[in-house]
Amino acid sequence: MTWTWLRGSQQRHGAAVVAGLGLVLALLGGAPAQASIVTAERVNLPPSGTVTIAGHGYGHGIGLSQYGARGAATQGVGYRAILDFYYPGTAHTGQRDSPIRALVSADTDNDVRVVAVPGMTVRDAAGTVRTPQFAGRTVTQWRVVRSGADLHVDGLSAGSWVRWSTLRTTHLDFATPGDTVQLVVPDGTRREYRGLIRAVADGSSPGLRSVNQVSMESYLRSVVPAESPSSWPYDALRAQAVAARTYASFDRRAAGSRAWDTCDTTQCQVYRGYRTLNGSGSVVTVHEAARTDTAIRETAGQIRTYGGAPAFTQFSSSNGGWTKTGSQPYLVARADPWDAVGNPVHSWSVSVSVSQFAAAFPGIGQIRSIEVRTRTANGEWGGRVESVTVTGTQGQQTTTGAGIRSALGLRSDWWKITGSTRLDTDFSTDGRPDLLVQKDDGALDHYEGTGAGTFGRVTQVGEGWQAMRIAVRANDLTGNGRVDVLAVDAAGRMWRYPINGAGRFGPRVAVGPGWGSMTTVVAPGDVDGDGDSDILAVDNMGTMWLYAGNGRGGFGSKVRVGPGWGSMTNVVGGGDWNDDGHSDFLATDAAGTLFLYRGNGKGGFAATPIGQGWSPMRLVSTTEDLDGDGRPDLVAADPGGTLYLYAWSGTSFPRRTAIGPGWTSVERLV
Repeated sequence: MTWTWLRGSQQRHGAAVVAGLGLVLALLGGAPAQASIVTAERVNLPPSGTVTIAGHGYGHGIGLSQYGARGAATQGVGYRAILDFYYPGTAHTGQRDSPIRALVSADTDNDVRVVAVPGMTVRDAAGTVRTPQFAGRTVTQWRVVRSGADLHVDGLSAGSWVRWSTLRTTHLDFATPGDTVQLVVPDGTRREYRGLIRAVADGSSPGLRSVNQVSMESYLRSVVPAESPSSWPYDALRAQAVAARTYASFDRRAAGSRAWDTCDTTQCQVYRGYRTLNGSGSVVTVHEAARTDTAIRETAGQIRTYGGAPAFTQFSSSNGGWTKTGSQPYLVARADPWDAVGNPVHSWSVSVSVSQFAAAFPGIGQIRSIEVRTRTANGEWGGRVESVTVTGTQGQQTTTGAGIRSALGLRSDWWKITGSTRLDTDFSTDGRPDLLVQKDDGALDHYEGTGAGTFGRVTQVGEGWQAMRIAVRANDLTGNGRVDVLAVDAAGRMWRYPINGAGRFGPRVAVGPGWGSMTTVVAPGDVDGDGDSDILAVDNMGTMWLYAGNGRGGFGSKVRVGPGWGSMTNVVGGGDWNDDGHSDFLATDAAGTLFLYRGNGKGGFAATPIGQGWSPMRLVSTTEDLDGDGRPDLVAADPGGTLYLYAWSGTSFPRRTAIGPGWTSVERLV
């Protein structure tokens, strides 16, 4: 299956030409694919409201990325090198021009009609050619209808259909001296095609389909501009021409005894013929373009082969930065260095309502949670979604990432639910929870989660953080699927530190001044159910305020939550701790009692005690599911400097597990 480019959204971006063949070849190498990974991504849905879904790419991501080819061409990469990258191991081969048969999907009424022109001929399956005509009558259209094994040819004369002939044959071909035929589709408009129009018996009577038989090179004149904008660089268009020619040749070889070789939709390749006309014959749209015609001529007959046969050269609009493994040895998963260049669908985000989820899975009652089980391991968040379990009040259903994509109308199967009740601590964006640790010397370290309740590699990602009065991990504040960090400096200015997708910070962004009176900031997630992550802040008078996120990294006007927070310590968030679909947070009072503050989805909270003896504990922080049970967990260090994992059961912490000693030099967990 192919996927067309996102029409109307392409942008022109300049880029430096790649310097030297060596660098080109290095880029072509890519990074190797990995095995699938198990993730811990359960999102409890509220009864109503919306969530934000971030994603990468547009289409299935197998084979050539059309935007990637465009990006490569802008950097001076030739079309053969582009094809070598996306179809590694295939050979560049030539073939002669020969016909291809494309099913016309718009003609579905078992009535094949064409506009009559002088010199039009009809040829049956035996090769007999006839000239349809009536003496003394003017015919404006000819049609074919089917009855059993017979195909009837009628002429439209003076507003009435008149029978011209009945032929016992499997198909009839209409051709004209000008080598184009106008097909009349059910809505009364016309499609003009090069070559001939074939009326083909399909299934039981009166089943009849329209097929356009045309030379391969003429067929491509409509396909290439439909799949890649004709304004794109020539090497991108040349690569598209070869890929499209090869794809059609593969289809033709695989057609066997079928009456057509390929279809005309995104299920095969987009093909609209030469022109579209209105019912009176005026041209509405021409589906060919001069620049793509040039690219087709310059690559005439060129295809990619594997094992001596045409390759299955799948392509899609955008792979999001990684190609996806396909059904052939040359359709491999690898990092794409070009897909992001000037690509509006390389990354995207959408809001999805809870009612949309419910409509997509009607058989399991009210949906309670969406849990991503496995990903491909290639790229951000752990790659494309492979397996998902949707749980409702009356059962559950397991599907694929592509299944969710289809059900919700997403652009690809590489997605992540991000603006929600889920606590996200995946700093490295590899699909596993991590920990950010500020040392007493101001160094900020990234402890990379292993996915098994422990931490592996430690990398310093910042310094000078002792100058920050407050620092807190804030989930995803911009809808890009990446965790943000908020910090308040000594002057009371708040800064947002975005993650760059590779375990590092991008340039910090000023949120604004006026935060000097705040003593605590906590980020529970989406508190008000609008699909954007929010924060809570406690001022020096002990009053808590809600700052609703705007989805762009900023916040609206503060709303008072309530007083009495001056004596509370270890105020940490967030996530959904009681499985009701609302964001919660935790806090310890002066007596050492740990409370769960249960959100109501409207910005309010209710307290429930969940533990005693927490006064001596320091460095308390919530974290994404570390032990793989789908629930958030807590980490805390005792006075001796041992860090423990407190696994949450849904109602309590039945056990704790020592992660390791040596945490006395840690100032705070971010």
